[in-house]
Amino acid sequence: MCDVPVTYSEAISSPESQNWKSAMMEEMDSLLRNDTFELTHLPEGRKVVGGRWVYTVKLGPNNEEQFKAPYVAKGYSQVLDIHYHETFSPTARVTSIRMLIQLAAQYDLTVHQMDVKTAYLNAPIDCELYVEQPEGFVTMGENGEKLVLKLKKSLYSLKQSGRNWNNMLHKYLIDEHFEQSHCVYTRFNADCKVIILVWVDDIMLLRVTSLY
Repeated sequence: MCDVPVTYSEAISSPESQNWKSAMMEEMDSLLRNDTFELTHLPEGRKVVGGRWVYTVKLGPNNEEQFKAPYVAKGYSQVLDIHYHETFSPTARVTSIRMLIQLAAQYDLTVHQMDVKTAYLNAPIDCELYVEQPEGFVTMGENGEKLVLKLKKSLYSLKQSGRNWNNMLHKYLIDEHFEQSHCVYTRFNADCKVIILVWVDDIMLLRVTSLY
């Protein structure tokens, strides 16, 4: 496995620079596709939250290297009641996971595990928040002035991102007539039974035609 860079300058000067550039372009495409931000001037009296690239290499299903470069906020610089309010987001209990695995084993059910790609980028932001532009992808204003990102959706590493994502997913499932018990959602009808367990941006799903 290749050496993983820590900074943008290390990434573009590394032997794998083309792979890192492609990973950053993929991230920018995701940000734009999800309408995550709009470019604007920083309003007077407002402070910008920093951001940075985080480089990782993961192994794909065939053990191939997959280069990832999410752009994350420097959440430690956020100020309470200015950049965020509530931060709590529930996480499934281990006992709930064991219960579903036991149910699947007992009735020979198929368990689907899903990692929601760029999950937080789908969740609306809950306050007025400005983040600096990603290094290597900076757009200047018409007069050469520096612009910032005004967030419409959450970014990874914001203090409230997990909560925003959970609130959005919860609302969607409830609107789809699921019943909630902590982080387990169920919908039973005459045709089938669906059980969904939520662990941040990972989802475990069981579809049951009959338990008897």
